[in-house]
Amino acid sequence: MQVVYLEKLRNFSPQHADSRKSLSAWKTVVENANWKNKQDVLNAFPKAKMIKNNRAGFEILHNTYRLIALIDYNDNLVYIRFIGTHNEYDMINPETI
Repeated sequence: MQVVYLEKLRNFSPQHADSRKSLSAWKTVVENANWKNKQDVLNAFPKAKMIKNNRAGFEILHNTYRLIALIDYNDNLVYIRFIGTHNEYDMINPETI
């Protein structure tokens, strides 16, 4: 899968240095994946939450942070829509972000 909007991760990491290793691992798994459906995502990330509108929520650093991605299974694209803390996550709608 190709990850789109990687700059969101790059901008997030300096402020949350403890997330770097987990985000790097997430990125590596996603880039080496070939997801065709939601079950493929769950096979790679069993704790992921599947959200409406082809979005998935991922726990980063033992659920310290949340990452929301829009997945385009047909074009093998994963768009990073959000990365943030729980407080920041509580202020968004993961189905529409």
